[in-house]
Amino acid sequence: MVSQEYVDEQLEKIGFNAHGWGRGEISELPHILLPDEIIYEAANGYYEGGFALVVSTDIRVLLVDKKPLSYLTVEDLRFDMINEIDYSHRVLGSTITIATGNKTLVFHSYNKARLRKLIGHVQHSMAESKKKQSSQAEGQSQHLERINEQLQAYLVAQYKQQQKLQEQLAQFQQGVTKDVPQTEPLQPSDDLKNYLYSRSLLGRYQQDTGADLKAATALPVPEDSSATEAKAEVVPANEQLAEIYADGIEEVFGKYRQPTTGASPATSSVGSTAGLVVNPIKVAYSKLPMLLRSRRLNTKPEPI
Repeated sequence: MVSQEYVDEQLEKIGFNAHGWGRGEISELPHILLPDEIIYEAANGYYEGGFALVVSTDIRVLLVDKKPLSYLTVEDLRFDMINEIDYSHRVLGSTITIATGNKTLVFHSYNKARLRKLIGHVQHSMAESKKKQSSQAEGQSQHLERINEQLQAYLVAQYKQQQKLQEQLAQFQQGVTKDVPQTEPLQPSDDLKNYLYSRSLLGRYQQDTGADLKAATALPVPEDSSATEAKAEVVPANEQLAEIYADGIEEVFGKYRQPTTGASPATSSVGSTAGLVVNPIKVAYSKLPMLLRSRRLNTKPEPI
């Protein structure tokens, strides 16, 4: 939070009248501005919500709308958030349109000079922001290339040192030299040390937690849903059919001896003493609807 004197001093430098219109908005600027934030231009005007003050600083564009009864609206538009800006002026006023990703600000003012100067500063700041972002991206790529070159040079030097150490060890074993071979380990550069240390921390984290980025991001392959549903439906249906068949046989023939294993219920039959062949399947199926109806209604079935 900055002081009111700091805000008044900044407005005085740009020639803005702090004692005219927009005094309520100016009184809110000390609560909105950051320390060391510089005001470059300000303009009074109106937008869809009514009268407001637009302020352009070194890092953002602010719209402040303060009304009676403690109604306050503040819109903060950072330069890196702005996608498009438009400016147009007529005989009695000018209009600026600032579009971001999720909202669009349309502001009108009768002070064409101030509004044009404000939008010019916004354009310049946007270009500087884009340039800074591109330079940072280029700097990161150049840093990675430099680390790659340092890593290759370090590996080559380490390989050469290993070969030299093996030659000295072979000469010592053969008795050519009496001194034990001693070499100092190679020390990488500071940037390469930081890179290798970060890689070791990442590897240790993956080893301790067992986290695998590829395995974590890979989606599990589901089983065939149709086959699973068929399996889930076939077994209960067969069991239910067998249960209904057994209940029907018991209801029709009483304690009838079930056919032996391997015999098909549809082909099994019972012969009477008079030589009449009775098919229990046909009799049971004819009685099943009545039996199921009586079970649902909790009534006793009619005698056969």
